[in-house]
Amino acid sequence: MEETQPAAQRPKRSLSGTALKYIACLSMLLDHIGASCLEQGPLAALAAAPSDTWGSLLAVQPALYVPYYTDIVLRQLGRLAFPIYCFLLVEGFLHTHDVKRYLLRLAAFAALSEVPFDLAFFESPFYPQYQNVFFTLLLGLACLLWLQQAEKQPGIKSRLLGIAGILLCGAAAELFQSDYGFAGVALIAVLYLMRYKGVWQLAAGAIVMCWEPASIFAFILLHFYNDTRGRCTRAEQYAFYAFYPVHLSILAGIVLLAL
Repeated sequence: MEETQPAAQRPKRSLSGTALKYIACLSMLLDHIGASCLEQGPLAALAAAPSDTWGSLLAVQPALYVPYYTDIVLRQLGRLAFPIYCFLLVEGFLHTHDVKRYLLRLAAFAALSEVPFDLAFFESPFYPQYQNVFFTLLLGLACLLWLQQAEKQPGIKSRLLGIAGILLCGAAAELFQSDYGFAGVALIAVLYLMRYKGVWQLAAGAIVMCWEPASIFAFILLHFYNDTRGRCTRAEQYAFYAFYPVHLSILAGIVLLAL
C-alpha cells in the first residue's frame, strides 16, 4: 500500500495497517479466552442458564465472581477486533492486485478454522448452527466485488444493484449463521461505500455497530490509521491469517483437557 500523505503531516500517534492487525489479534485473543476457557470452563453452568438467573447463581457460588467479571472485561476488550478486521478488509480490497486470490485465501482459512472454532466454543468438531468469522469476511468481500460492479452502472440502477448485493450477501451470512451475520456484511459494505468520506466513514461504521457499544472504541483507533500498510513481511502476512486457526486450536486443546 502506497503512502498517500507525507510522514511529517500525519498525526504523531498514527497507526499503520500492520499495527492495527496486531491490536486486532490481541483483542480477538482476549475475547476468545473468555468465550472458550472461561465460558466453557468455570462459567459453563452460568452460561447455560437464563441470564435473569445469573444473579442468584452467583450468590450461591461466590467463587464465580472473579471469572465472571474477568470474562466481562475480556469480552468487552474483544469488541475492538471485528470492526478493525472489516476496515482492513476494505483497505485490502481497494489495494489488492488479485481479488480472486484474496477470496481463495479467505475461503481456505475459513474452512481450516471451522473445526478448531467448533471445538473451542462448542466442544464439538462439527457444530453447523454457527460458523467462524472468516466466512463473514468472505461474504463481505464478495459483497464488495458486487458493489464495485454495481458502481459501474448508471444512476438508480447502480443504487438498486448495490442494495440487492448487500441484502443478498447479508442474507447468506444469516442463512449460513456466520459470526456477526448480516450486521457484519453491512458494516463492510458501509465502510466501502463511505471510503472517501473521512471521519464520516468511521461514524457510519460506529452507527452500524452501535448494538455493541464497546466496539465504538475500535473506530477511535481507526481514526489514527495513516493510510499505509506498514512494515509487514510475507511471513508476517501469513502469520496474521494463521493466527486465527492456530490460537483456536490451542484454546480448544485447553478446553478439552479441562473437561
